[in-house]
Amino acid sequence: MKIAVTDTGKPEKQKQYMDWLQSFDPGAELVIASYRYGVFDLTGFDGVVLTGGEDVDPKLSMATPEELVEQFDRQRDDFEFRMLDTALKMKLPVLGICRGMQVANVFLGGTLVADLSSAGFERHTALKGQPELRHAITVISGSLIAAVTETLSGVINSYHHQSVRVVADDLIASGYSDDDVVESMEWKEKNDRSFLLLVQWHPERIADKSNPFTGKIGSAFFHEAQNLIQRNTKAQ
Repeated sequence: MKIAVTDTGKPEKQKQYMDWLQSFDPGAELVIASYRYGVFDLTGFDGVVLTGGEDVDPKLSMATPEELVEQFDRQRDDFEFRMLDTALKMKLPVLGICRGMQVANVFLGGTLVADLSSAGFERHTALKGQPELRHAITVISGSLIAAVTETLSGVINSYHHQSVRVVADDLIASGYSDDDVVESMEWKEKNDRSFLLLVQWHPERIADKSNPFTGKIGSAFFHEAQNLIQRNTKAQ
């Protein structure tokens, strides 16, 4: 199994993703995908993970006022847009985490909130040196995230200062915080599309392995990647 994992640009945070993903399949080959390494070809890959990191360029996300947008990397945005476009055309399973959810929403035509705190949502951005922020999540019955986690509510961490404002037409918000910030998204109509699960929290940072909003997320993604391998094998 071969999984593309986008580059956070921060080695210590990248390691958290890699260690978490490797725990689901120690034999999987995890490849860091970045514009810094030149052209990236998804041929032979079985899934894509879009990781966290900088804000999205406000010229793309339509986040206003622009002065509230923090550091962004337009080269990364463009690279991940191209990679996501290819992954969706190839029908690879895609898991988007934090920025990854925001990137997918913007790529598909949605918009972002420039800064949650300034918009009146105070309990989402963990400050440096402060304890981890956690809050409740409620998910929609019948949704993919409900099927994956096997629950309709729980507690998640929170490390983001931006969020989804307008949900892309092809997506549906399937989970919300207790103050109605979008916390998960998925296809509105699955049709013949591949697995797409987008979450605003960081499952790779949740230490409680029994929390359904961590391990079950990763397991579902790897299950879909394995299913893709089996389908491709049968087709040969």
